[in-house]
Parts: sequence; structure tokens; C-alpha cells
Amino acid sequence: MPVLSVVACEMLEDELVYVLSKDPEIKRLFVVENRNSFRFVKKLRSENLKPFTFSSDRLYPIISEINRESLRKPLQEPSDNFLSKLSNIPFCKKIYDFILNKEKKQGLTVVVNLLRKDLHSDIDLLQSEVYLNAREMSKISNGILLFYGKCGFSSEKMKAELQQLGCPIYFLRDDGRNIVDDCISVALGGNEIYTKTMLSGNGKGAIYATPMVLSDLNETNYRSSESYKKISKYLTSPMYSLLFKINNQVYKDANFHRNASEFAKIFNMKIINVNGTMKVAINSYMEAKVDIYKNTE
Repeated sequence: MPVLSVVACEMLEDELVYVLSKDPEIKRLFVVENRNSFRFVKKLRSENLKPFTFSSDRLYPIISEINRESLRKPLQEPSDNFLSKLSNIPFCKKIYDFILNKEKKQGLTVVVNLLRKDLHSDIDLLQSEVYLNAREMSKISNGILLFYGKCGFSSEKMKAELQQLGCPIYFLRDDGRNIVDDCISVALGGNEIYTKTMLSGNGKGAIYATPMVLSDLNETNYRSSESYKKISKYLTSPMYSLLFKINNQVYKDANFHRNASEFAKIFNMKIINVNGTMKVAINSYMEAKVDIYKNTE
């Protein structure tokens, strides 16, 4: 059974939950347990998914053992014995190979490692963490999808290192086959739409909001938090006057509308409503999945 691993930014957890909830071929779903995986797992379960959660030092050996067992598991069922005999007959071997490949494609194992969103405060640290986790997951994967924009792997050095992992690496791409700039480009549907949205602000400073971008407002005493202190240094400038609120009916955060209103009020911003989409997320996931199936035939 092929293994697709996903190294994802916490900022894109809603998009990832949506993608996984729409894939009926997932037979096993594993999530690396860490401090920011609890909300993600809760969202998965709300979509009737049943992820197994383990710390990385326990999970990767489990996946490795599952892979070994699937390779050495003897054919035990009568029908399988029959197929095994077919494989020894030259003119029947193509039929055997076709059936075996079809069985391989009947399921997918997905392993998700969600990294915390505050890594973005240090781009070098962010890219180092993405690479280190991708390197570990490459040992148990048929392919790795990086659920990040360019912020997660923009350096040429890192791109070269990713290509040396011996495991196919897939990226979030828009309709123009461009790797998306960041999580906002994912939410809007690609880099071209992102640029058009920026231009519609007529040069005014703007913040782009998804439920995860504003999720810190759900915390108690938000104005005394470190995240508020960081952003208030520049958002209090009158130059920042717009809040582009990205609406998507898939988002299920009941606090999103309230958070957007509160954020706009705090920083004296005008809310501009724009439409979001899951197109980039779903298309990129499906492309990675199809390619992995093709490579494991």
C-alpha cells in the first residue's frame, strides 16, 4: 500500500482536513503527535476520519514495519494462490500483474506532520524544520507533499537538498503550474488571483484573513499575547487600512466572522470580502497521489 506523507503548515490545516475528508481511498491515516496536532485531529474526527496519533519516534518505526509486513506477507487465500500460479505461466503473467497492481491501488496510507505556524517568525528556522521533517519522512514514504508556499523552501540550497532525498517531493501549485507564494495564495486559488486581489487595494496596506490567520483571537487575553505585540508594531500604522476576509463555505470556524470584525476594529481597518477556494489544495494533493500510484505500479 503506497505511503503519501504530508509536511504541512498549521496555517493550512483547514485546507488539509478538507482534502483528506474527500479521499475515500485512504485506508490508514496517521498524524504525528505534537503540541499543535490536537486541534487538527479534532477537526479530522469531526469529518468522520479516524486518525492514529503517535509521536514521531514511535510512528515512523510503525510505518516501516507495516511496509515490511506488506512486502513479505505470504499469499494465503485460495484466490491468491490461484493468482500466484498464474504468475508462473508466461501468457498469464500480464493478467496477474494487472490484478496485483489494482490491489495495490485499492488503498493509501497517509502520514501527516503538522508544523506550528509561529515558525514563520524565523524563515531560516522554518525551512530547516521543513527539511529535517521531510528527510525523516522520506525513509517511510513513496512521496512527500509539502503543504507550504514558497516560504517553506524558498532557498536554492534547500531545494537542492530536497531533490537529494531519494523520494519524490510534491508542491502546492496553481492552475498555471506555479508553486504558490504562501498560504494566502492557496486560499485564494493561486498567485495570479493573489496579485489581482493585492492590486484591488490600490496600494493600501492590507492583511489577508482566513480562520487560521485570525485563530489567535480565540485565545484569552489576546492583547497581552506575544503574537499581538509583534503585529501591533506595524499594523497600528495608518498605512494598513484593509482587511481582506477570505470567505469559503468549507471553513467551519464559528468564530471567524467575529474574529474578523474584532481584528478590523482593533486596527481600524475596513473589511473587504473576497471568495476563497480549495482548488489549489485538492488539485495538488490529487496530483501527488496519482503520481505515487503510477510510480508504485
